[in-house]
Amino acid sequence: LPSSPSGGPAPPAHERVPRGSMARRRCGTRALLQWTGLSFALYQPAVIFAWDKDGHEAIGMTTMSALSQDAVAEVKHLMGGRDAVDVAAWAHKVNKKYPWTASLHLQQQPTWACKGVDSSVCADNKCLLKALKHLYGRLVHQQLATIDWGGLSLTDADSVKYLINLIGDLHQPMHLGAEPDDMGRNLMVVFRGEKMSLYDLWDRGITQAVIKDSPGFWWGGWTHVQRTRVEYEKDGAEWKKDGVAMFDRWADETARYLCDNVYKNPVTGHPLADGPKDGRGAVIIDEGLFEVWKREMLSKMLVAGARTAIVLNAVLQHREGEPKLHAGTGMVDIEGEEEASARAPVHGRASDGAHGPHLAQSTGILAAAINLAIFVVIGVVFIQVMRRWQGRDSVLAADKAKHHDGGKKSDE
Repeated sequence: LPSSPSGGPAPPAHERVPRGSMARRRCGTRALLQWTGLSFALYQPAVIFAWDKDGHEAIGMTTMSALSQDAVAEVKHLMGGRDAVDVAAWAHKVNKKYPWTASLHLQQQPTWACKGVDSSVCADNKCLLKALKHLYGRLVHQQLATIDWGGLSLTDADSVKYLINLIGDLHQPMHLGAEPDDMGRNLMVVFRGEKMSLYDLWDRGITQAVIKDSPGFWWGGWTHVQRTRVEYEKDGAEWKKDGVAMFDRWADETARYLCDNVYKNPVTGHPLADGPKDGRGAVIIDEGLFEVWKREMLSKMLVAGARTAIVLNAVLQHREGEPKLHAGTGMVDIEGEEEASARAPVHGRASDGAHGPHLAQSTGILAAAINLAIFVVIGVVFIQVMRRWQGRDSVLAADKAKHHDGGKKSDE
């Protein structure tokens, strides 16, 4: 489990910087704003998506820390230099353009029998578990489930991005919520004075509360597979043995957690809906329950990232000796995808020679310019400080001489 935001040992040095290009940019920007004392005045959270965007990015950072070096290179090649952090909200952009795809993120339960996952509700195979099996099957040339994409043509890169997003959703308890309360959307709660649905509390409320309470912890590099190493090695061994059956097992784990620890208050042991309510009938979520859920949420994000890496490593290992996965996208008019497609290499490693050095050269020039600017600024400040000290020394010397001469005259 990650260290507590309020204490605990500091992470090793190699774990303190979040992985992924977007993570580095956001973390660097946040550090600069804090250094200048302007963070709370200038920083505004990103647009909220499922698990919320910050939650998916944390999962993506953990994924990148767990991938083999060859897998990292292949993922970046496949997605035009981006990684699992940069595509954290990609599938939710697709939802905006093609609303029917939203059902791929959910595995609705018909009732709550508290006996694990019930995958019977899945119209036209458009649900979370079927989507995971379908997408994995596309990448390893196995027909595990069929989905009619309605004229859309997914590339290999699209399938990888979907897997990254959907495995994260598989570990968000409310994505396996029950039909009677619309997966928690009809169960209203109030947390720190804000009224929202139970679904929204788990999708964004807990994440944003952690960031607000402990920004140093959230941006401090806790998202590393080493923090869930035991589960990672255990899950990796089970995947090698059972393959895609693990999707069902992970869903069963999430469904049981939802029943035993969300719909039932893990602090009191009573049904959450029977707990104390405010004047408008919303269930009050107190700080004690928040602390329990916060720890579980952070743990689930780490496990989700590690399991995403297991699946991606499995895909790439299965494709060894076969043609490279195809980059680009078949999703038309998706925000940000036009630019990404333009950056993506066409096929194979032949285009890496032009793409890699150009990027490295541009990055090197930018880094050199930044270093030069820092050197100049520090030099100017140093010179000004030395001049002030030298001027002060001159004044003191003159005063001393004046007093010395004045003393001589008075003696005469």
